[in-house]
Amino acid sequence: MNHDSKLVKQLHSFTISACVFVSDIVTMVKTVRIGFIGAGQVNFGGGEGPWNHAMRLEKLAETIPIEVVGVADVFVNAANAVIDRYRKNATTSGTKSMWAKTLAFQNYEDLLDSVKPDAVFIGVPPEMHGTLQPGKDIEFQCLKRGVHMFIEKPISCATVEEAEKLSKAIDEASKTGLIVSVAYMFRYSKALAFMKDIITKYGPPRAFNARYDCAYTNIKKDAWWNADKSGGPIVEQATHFCDLSRFLMGDANLETLQAISIKQTDEAGKLGSVPSNIDEESIAVEKRVPRVTSAFWKFNSGAIGSLMHGVLLHEGKYESDLEVWGDGYRLVLLDPYNKCRVSVRLPHSEEEKVYEFHDDDFYFTEDKTFVEAILSSDPSQIKSSFQDAMNTYKLTWAIRTKSEKSL
Repeated sequence: MNHDSKLVKQLHSFTISACVFVSDIVTMVKTVRIGFIGAGQVNFGGGEGPWNHAMRLEKLAETIPIEVVGVADVFVNAANAVIDRYRKNATTSGTKSMWAKTLAFQNYEDLLDSVKPDAVFIGVPPEMHGTLQPGKDIEFQCLKRGVHMFIEKPISCATVEEAEKLSKAIDEASKTGLIVSVAYMFRYSKALAFMKDIITKYGPPRAFNARYDCAYTNIKKDAWWNADKSGGPIVEQATHFCDLSRFLMGDANLETLQAISIKQTDEAGKLGSVPSNIDEESIAVEKRVPRVTSAFWKFNSGAIGSLMHGVLLHEGKYESDLEVWGDGYRLVLLDPYNKCRVSVRLPHSEEEKVYEFHDDDFYFTEDKTFVEAILSSDPSQIKSSFQDAMNTYKLTWAIRTKSEKSL
């Protein structure tokens, strides 16, 4: 029996036991018992962006009983620090009870086995999860124990083949009650729902064009500058816009995809303000992040898609937008991370109208949907399953690998 055959049998066995446990959870749970894997900014907030799952869960705890049973991080002092901070700042009955019994763990498996959460939020660097390889198999260890998962993007930074092995295991568990949500938060935004309504009303789109230029001077994490550790800027950053291309347009025909990049070693790839703590010369040439990546492809519908990603801006603010063109209409999503708005021109009109969506906290909607899906045992509420996210991963991986081979 070869390795893959043994793996299939293991997956089947683990899935059956996990499914029984999941069914028990769904019928018994009243207070949702949550664990955090990763004590960093994506789970607990910081200076990098608006993401902060703990803060959103505190808001949700005012109406749904939530208990954070544990925080796991390889740097256990970081786990203790965020617990102390949130416990100290808790002012309402909901938030006080939410953090009252939270424990810190250095090993996430100890968290899973000691306090047995109903669900976990997985917010760790891309290289630490998303495969079946020992040490990088967080999701697999959770599904073995029947623990529902909210997984931050990207789902992996391994090859598509490696990520697909995990995807198949999660797919089997999902069929019998395991709730898995991947953090493509724009799918929950009112602006995207508005755009989809227009597309439904006026007919299929013909073109998609996305632009994403990140501010690199404040990116001081070594791993981000190494594509082997972060996945590279298309897999790690532009993944949101690649996902929206599929959300709005349908799946891409990867056989049609072409991509090219400006590499770090090109004359045009020289940047003047790379953080002083980053030593790109110590990174293998082929793993250094590109400065600009451009890609285009056809969707299965016949429409055309394109993406331009840059690592070029200074300070902290990124610039991003995307356009959708159809017969007679043009939709533009502007500054979706901050002052989100949609510019609309409709058929038989030259007028452009701009609709604002500044107050929409789609991060909260995403977290709320995950918790409610657990309580109702209804995975149909989830707008980005692991299997769906896998198709987005295939698109980002295809752009990355194609562009790396460009002259």
